[in-house]
Amino acid sequence: MTISRLLKIIILTPLWLVFSCFVALAAPLGSDDMLNDLEIPLMVGLVENLEESMVFDSPEGSIVIAQARGKINPSKIYDYYRVVLPSLSWKIIKDSQNKLKCEDGAVYCLKAKRDQENLIVSIKTAQKTSMVIYSLSPF
Repeated sequence: MTISRLLKIIILTPLWLVFSCFVALAAPLGSDDMLNDLEIPLMVGLVENLEESMVFDSPEGSIVIAQARGKINPSKIYDYYRVVLPSLSWKIIKDSQNKLKCEDGAVYCLKAKRDQENLIVSIKTAQKTSMVIYSLSPF
């Protein structure tokens, strides 16, 4: 074994361990659930409604509609996705705080883009239950 290879192992192994620990601590328990048709985490406390999902593939890209529900304060859901989406390379371009008008009775919403995709997350509430609608479409 060469000295340069040994140095790489000595330097990179602790860095990998620190990074692994950081990732494990940063993810809340149960947050490994992902939406079935999207590469977006499902917030703990939300349950995806698979019967309301729709996927349409076209040459321009996929169109995906997904829905989840839970007894969570809608502002907490909004705050969660405002933090999580940028960490997944989504750039939030508009949201309820900066002039995005929510549609269909949503109390919170945000619009994000990544590569050639648009994502709209709308949050509605009724009878102490929040409903989140995720809409993905090509640019």
